[in-house]
Amino acid sequence: MEGSDSDERPGSRTPPIKGPLAARIAPIRSWFHSRPGGPALFRALIAVTGVVLVAVGLLLVPLPGPGWLIVLAGITVWAIEFAWARHLLRFTTGQLRRWNDWQRDQHWLVRVAVLLSLAALTLAALWLSVKHGLRVMSIKGTFSGRVGVGPVE
Repeated sequence: MEGSDSDERPGSRTPPIKGPLAARIAPIRSWFHSRPGGPALFRALIAVTGVVLVAVGLLLVPLPGPGWLIVLAGITVWAIEFAWARHLLRFTTGQLRRWNDWQRDQHWLVRVAVLLSLAALTLAALWLSVKHGLRVMSIKGTFSGRVGVGPVE
C-alpha cells in the first residue's frame, strides 16, 4: 500500500496529519498494525495518552503555567489517530493564528495593554493560589492540608 494513506479512515473528510509528527509516528503505527490486535491497541494507547494529557492540562488551566499548551498537546496526540481531533486541532490552530494576526495589526499601546492584562490575570491567579491554596482531601489520615506556599492552618 505504497500510495495510500494508512492514517486516513474510510469516509473521513479530514485529511491526515502531515509533517514531522506523522513521520515519527509512522514506524510505530506500522509496528502495531503488523501485530494481531495491534490497531485496536494502538488506538487505545493514543486515546488514553490523549485523555491523560487533556485532563492534566485542564487541571492546570486555572493556575499560572502551561495548562492550555498541555491540552493542545493532548489534542495533538489524539489527532494522530482520530479524524475529529485533527479537525479540532486545525480549527484551534486557525483561531490562534487569527488572534496572533489581529494582535500584530494593533497599535503598540494596545499590544502592551493586552500583555499587561494577561500579566495581571496571571499574578491574580498566582496570588489566589498562594493565599488560599488548593484543598487536598485526606486519604485515611495520611495527608491532609493545602498544596501551595504558606502556613497550614
